[in-house]
Amino acid sequence: MKNTTKNNGVRNKVLGVFVSLLFCTSSSFSQQDFPFQIGEQLDFVVYYKYGVVMTKAGSAQYTIKDHALNEKPTIRTSLTFKTAGVVDAAYRVKDTLYSHFTPELIPVLHRKHLNEGKTKYIDEIEFKKFSEKFTSVQSRRIRDGNMKFDTLLTANSLGYDMLGVFTFVRTLDYSDLKTGDKFVLTSFVGRDAVPLHIRYMGQAILDKGTVKYKTLKFGIDIIDTAFTEPKNAMEIWISDDQNHIPVKLKAKLKIGAAEAELTSVKNLKYPFDSRIEIPQ
Repeated sequence: MKNTTKNNGVRNKVLGVFVSLLFCTSSSFSQQDFPFQIGEQLDFVVYYKYGVVMTKAGSAQYTIKDHALNEKPTIRTSLTFKTAGVVDAAYRVKDTLYSHFTPELIPVLHRKHLNEGKTKYIDEIEFKKFSEKFTSVQSRRIRDGNMKFDTLLTANSLGYDMLGVFTFVRTLDYSDLKTGDKFVLTSFVGRDAVPLHIRYMGQAILDKGTVKYKTLKFGIDIIDTAFTEPKNAMEIWISDDQNHIPVKLKAKLKIGAAEAELTSVKNLKYPFDSRIEIPQ
């Protein structure tokens, strides 16, 4: 007899990793060059696919706000994911992630408040050094008021928390981007430093019937046990306009697959030119 409780736990834990990746910087940009502004909000619907069955797994909301951290100004990105429907009934998840950056978009601090089933804890990643050749962080986990681990993680590359990876993608120099270009990063997750290879795969049109999106497609290789196939473990479609927002994301998971699709936007910095409504 299959252990469905264990399978549900693994499936939704991996879903949490997937959604964390949904949003996640390049320090070569000045403030006025950022493709976003304070007050931006993106809403997504998240689906889980197992075999031929696809069901709504939940929703996610991403926001960008000003926030004072230790009396210093920061840009705070946040992501909240919560399950819905049959997935929520089987294994309830409500995770909230925060990432703080300096006004120049240098990562400072990341916190993840995990609430999945009966499991609750806080992960904290404090950035110590950050450069293209070396990044170091202090990674901690606190559960029930007790420190579960407190460890130093390093990478010989740019390193980000999971929420910061897509900020990196959004702030690439798109004017010089060529199909096949590859970027090597590291993502810090718990006790692990996870290698990422991000590849630009060219322009693509997403057809949603009454709406089409002009996008730029990226493939992400993730060297992590949560993903069965490291190559193209994830694919992301970025709007081909000045906002460079994620429109769709797809992931091959160890158990099933997951997709996220943009449903609404607020306070974009630039016109949403990549979205084209088709007359009926």
